[in-house]
Amino acid sequence: MAHKGATQQQNSGRRRGEAATGPSRPRAQPILTTGIERALWIAITLSAATALTQLYIHAQLAATRGAYTSFCHVNSTVDCDAVLMSSYGTLFGLPVAGWALLSYVTLAFLLYRRGKAVGPARSQASLLLLGLALWNASFSLYMAGLATLAIGALCLLCAVTYVLVAVTAILAWRLAQVDVGASGQSVLTSQRALMAAAVIAVGVAAIAAVQFSSRPVSGATLTAADVQARDPQFYEWYNKLPVTKDLPAEMHSKGPADAPLTIVEFSDFECPACAMAFRDLHDFVRQHPELVRLVFHHFPLDSECNPNVPKRMHRSACQAAIASECAARAGKFWEYHDLLFGGQNRLDRDDLIAQAVGLGIPQDAFVECLDDPAARSRVLADTGAGSKLGVKSTPTLVINGRVVEGALERTRYEYIIALERRS
Repeated sequence: MAHKGATQQQNSGRRRGEAATGPSRPRAQPILTTGIERALWIAITLSAATALTQLYIHAQLAATRGAYTSFCHVNSTVDCDAVLMSSYGTLFGLPVAGWALLSYVTLAFLLYRRGKAVGPARSQASLLLLGLALWNASFSLYMAGLATLAIGALCLLCAVTYVLVAVTAILAWRLAQVDVGASGQSVLTSQRALMAAAVIAVGVAAIAAVQFSSRPVSGATLTAADVQARDPQFYEWYNKLPVTKDLPAEMHSKGPADAPLTIVEFSDFECPACAMAFRDLHDFVRQHPELVRLVFHHFPLDSECNPNVPKRMHRSACQAAIASECAARAGKFWEYHDLLFGGQNRLDRDDLIAQAVGLGIPQDAFVECLDDPAARSRVLADTGAGSKLGVKSTPTLVINGRVVEGALERTRYEYIIALERRS
């Protein structure tokens, strides 16, 4: 009895919560037990979903050589497609969105491990989580600068990513404060701050060096000798093309009249190859606004308004061309032109009217113009001029008087600038 009493007295002296078999071990806090953790899981999940969407768009654009148009292509300024397909949209052969997705998976893993860990292990996981979140925020800031200054377009999906990444970094900071502060330490020691800043600076600088070293060549800096060395076959072919002076009057043009390079385009709004050429030419003109003049002429492959075509190959091309002339009456030709090439699946009459109204064109005047024979006559005038030049397919380009059937590879437009600047 005495032994039993001693045992009871000993057990009664233990701290509350200790088992009879010995001192209790700290229990890992379950995942999603705090508001910060829940918010982090939500932010990481949304970031991953945004990255997957960007990867899907990138894959579609690559598969169609730019003919695909995403919901995020709003106009020439707000254009996710242009940003994702730019030379800065890929890093080491993988889309930047793919690298982003990998970082979000790593963040999720670190957050999960932190929830399972205790003591110093939890603090370590929180610091790693914070470090990666800060890297993502810094890299996003760098990419935002590229989109604004180098690409000249706003990507809405990217903007969503930037916000989510910033939120993730703030939440990771607060979580690290809780975990590291529990041990009486400070999150931002001078050693950690210097190390993080150095790693981020070196990392961003290395990526910038890779991206800028692999960016496309620029005709503004190349010489004719450079072109001959890089692509001797193209150099010889281009210089042997005959030059014609018999060009139709310009009705729709942009760029300086004295530009060293004038590209006259005969195109069809329903033609997939023309949509690919549009993207390259749009990017080309945007990068060289002082060096390139672009002139547009209609050549719809639709016998309804092109007597040079034996049948109606593109049944919406004629009405789309007429609609663009109606937009021109309102001073909105190029804006409407970009919309049509950006949405070739929206060329029926109702869609054409809706897009015009979206540009601020009065609906009644636009509808009246669609049925105006004068608008159709403008299209017929272009098709006649194209036929006189020998245009048979779209796109056909007349580059400083040289007739080129079909679009060129993007780099070769740069070569042409170098060749034409010499004269």
